[in-house]
Amino acid sequence: MAKSFDRIADKFDETRSLPEETMSAVVDALEWAMPQGATVLDAGVGTGRFALPLQNRGFEVVGADVSTRMMAKAAAKGVRDLFRSDVCALPFKDQAFDYTLSVHLIHLVPQWRCALAEIGRVTRNELISVITDRRNSATEEIRTVYRGSCGRMGFEVKHVAPGERELPELLPPDSKSKLAVRKEPLDVRKLLDHYETRTLSEHWDVPEDIHRRAVAELRERYKGVDELSINEELFLIKWRADRVREFARNPG
Repeated sequence: MAKSFDRIADKFDETRSLPEETMSAVVDALEWAMPQGATVLDAGVGTGRFALPLQNRGFEVVGADVSTRMMAKAAAKGVRDLFRSDVCALPFKDQAFDYTLSVHLIHLVPQWRCALAEIGRVTRNELISVITDRRNSATEEIRTVYRGSCGRMGFEVKHVAPGERELPELLPPDSKSKLAVRKEPLDVRKLLDHYETRTLSEHWDVPEDIHRRAVAELRERYKGVDELSINEELFLIKWRADRVREFARNPG
């Protein structure tokens, strides 16, 4: 089962939202990628940040998530058809959806091949994802520093599985297109506050003493630095559902 985001449901939109212009470009691309009226499973629907605008543009969107608190946020926004379910045991018929949208989900599922098998099973046409390349961004720089501090103290920070961003290395996508470039200031103090309160899922399993010392090292390193630069590229990637099913059955 995927990690539940119940613990940070109240902070999720604040820490994961995209600028309005960037989000508009993402939703436009999703709309162009699917015919009007298509049925869409949003696997890991969360607070509905993709489900709601797609629903408003005429798509039949069904959301699935393990977190009841995240889906309560989505429902409060007006997202319909929400199901609490494990992505490894989706309560839907074979090929029930034309498309499945999966964004920032797979890396949270220890049995990630099972998750892909289920997504492939319920999808008729394509698995679609939005990935972010942060290699040149201050957000990745700070993440790397934190991970390095934890590593020196004997704890390796890593996700339980490869994510959608890494999946193309294992299963080359059928298409990949750049959506937007996100460039904006990063409030360093605010980000470090989020680190301290373990807003990111990769921090949840770090032992308290190591986490506390790693954050202290971050604060010392960036003392006096109020602002850095976010510089990220967003891409839309797609895999045919039959290839996802075959990969899940036969990774080689």
